[in-house]
Amino acid sequence: MRKVFVSNTVRRKIIEIRTYLVIELKLSEEAAFQRIERMRQFIGSFGNMADYALCRFNKWRVLGYRCAVFEKRWVFAYEIINEGVIVRDLSHTATLTE
Repeated sequence: MRKVFVSNTVRRKIIEIRTYLVIELKLSEEAAFQRIERMRQFIGSFGNMADYALCRFNKWRVLGYRCAVFEKRWVFAYEIINEGVIVRDLSHTATLTE
């Protein structure tokens, strides 16, 4: 099992998503918490030795990042390093271009 490090950028975006779920989509605090918790568990799975392919999105591929899709809507970009994995970025699939 590898260590998983999460960048401040990803941490901020997850907080923004939670806020959006509660304020804009009118989800309950509990429902928003459950969705974010599933996201966190997904991030934790990057510590497993199985790796996703290099990103097809050029902005991340040129940096050598790998991409993992969460619930068909969110893409996590991560980098494999000697110490483990760094989750570098997070984006909604609708905002990404190849």
